Amino acid sequence: MNERMRKLMLLFMTVFIPVGGPVWSQPNFVPHMTDVTKQAGVLFQHSIGDPDMSNIVESTGAGCAFFDYNGDGHLDLYLVNGSYDPIISHPMGRRNADKLKNALYRNNGDGTFTDVTDQAGVGHKGIGMACVSADYDNDGDADLFVTNYGPNVFYRNNGDGTFTDATREAGLENDLFGIGATFFDYDQDGFLDLYVGNYVSYDPDYRYYYAAESFPGPLAYKGQPDVLYHNRGDGTFEDVTEKAGVYNPEGRAMGISSCDIDNDGDMDVFVCNDAMENYMYQNNGDGTFTNVAMLTATGFGQNGEATSAMGPEFGDFNLDGLLDLLVPDMNYGCLYKNTGDGLYEEMSAQMGLASVLGQYVSWSGNFFDFDCDGFLDILIVNGNAHHLEPEEDCIFWNDKGQRFIDISAQCGPDFQDKFVSRGSALGDYDNDGDLDALILNINDRVRLLRNDGGNRNNWLMIDAGGARSNRDAVGARIRVTAGGFTQTRDVMSSSGYLSQSDHRAHFGLGQLNKAEKVEIRWPNGGVQTLTDVSANQVLKIQEP
Repeated sequence: MNERMRKLMLLFMTVFIPVGGPVWSQPNFVPHMTDVTKQAGVLFQHSIGDPDMSNIVESTGAGCAFFDYNGDGHLDLYLVNGSYDPIISHPMGRRNADKLKNALYRNNGDGTFTDVTDQAGVGHKGIGMACVSADYDNDGDADLFVTNYGPNVFYRNNGDGTFTDATREAGLENDLFGIGATFFDYDQDGFLDLYVGNYVSYDPDYRYYYAAESFPGPLAYKGQPDVLYHNRGDGTFEDVTEKAGVYNPEGRAMGISSCDIDNDGDMDVFVCNDAMENYMYQNNGDGTFTNVAMLTATGFGQNGEATSAMGPEFGDFNLDGLLDLLVPDMNYGCLYKNTGDGLYEEMSAQMGLASVLGQYVSWSGNFFDFDCDGFLDILIVNGNAHHLEPEEDCIFWNDKGQRFIDISAQCGPDFQDKFVSRGSALGDYDNDGDLDALILNINDRVRLLRNDGGNRNNWLMIDAGGARSNRDAVGARIRVTAGGFTQTRDVMSSSGYLSQSDHRAHFGLGQLNKAEKVEIRWPNGGVQTLTDVSANQVLKIQEP
């Protein structure tokens, strides 16, 4: 080795391998993600309404959801579609007029699904964006909210396999450009409230843009205010946006997430905005919120830049009991580590994400324990923002909270296929103990990816149900202690970009055959503790 090479190697080791620092490990095994969409009977094809992506509306949607609409213990699928609109779509899409609709697939419990869209009455035909599900009326079944470019739609579950459009009755009519949404009980009255993010005032006649991008970006249009709806508890909602202090007329929301960021027992809201600062709304406990994005260092990216932030997700990736924040974007992504003193530290470069994600346009991100080893891994789905040019998705393995390692190439041949992805959700649809993935690809087929091998390690799933708290237990904080380590999960509504994952809290236990302690802090503040809980089960826990 010549002197120049020796110096370069020394420089590399100095910059990237700190003296006395950890030695990065590799996973003992890597599960495969097997594309079972066709064999499962899921034939849904998303469409933007015409053959080519020609505007920001078509580029923005859509999402998907894992949720159990009929209460049989098996996760069903809801898939959001686009639509032909003569004002914004290319004329070549006329053949799609009034033919495109959302879809609901019922899980048959044997690895297959049946399309029950028409039977259930949830085949909305709007230009769809997000979908989130929650039991808003505490009657024991899952209701469904869908955002659109144009009027949103809210379906009340009738409890017999069908839904009723209750949008007007519930007071959830909204003619803005609806994007992400989240259910959460911000005032702890036992009923789930709803935060709806809105995007931009799209003008189809505005045609000034860089030709290579095919259409104008978000800064070409005025932003729109989000809406916070308070659940009155009688089946209706009221708009409390201004009263609650979350009115921002120039927001450009993309993704919304809610959890207890400051561990004070009430739920806060994080809003990803496009090409401008994000909002972090801290719950003041009196029905109002304060935007602390600048104070917490979550308003911008690592270098103070306004990112094109997409779908956020909270999770404790380093097992310190504090919920961190993952925000994919069009550049390198952001991973905000919760420092515990009211601040977040952006760690995407140090943790190994930025060097990989810099080559993609990332939309949805999910924390999930891919191999059930007790540490949260990351799924990122990607796709070009201005063209129907596919990109591969990514899975990052968590090396004991010290670093994330790109293992995408080891996840099987099916995972290498490229799509123009948008929404993603995680859930154990086959109830075998490991988390599977549902990915919504625009102008293409949806993908259901079965996790094959994640359950080689032990696991535990907590299905929490509220009594005095909301029935879904959204806002509950669950801590599982096993082998001297404690994992923390919040039961949350929305997940990733425009989507929703399994409400059940999933914990990997590695080689341990039990958890020494399971502690649940219910949304109303009560704490329940169980000891010596056996592994490899879905444990239903009802609030006392």
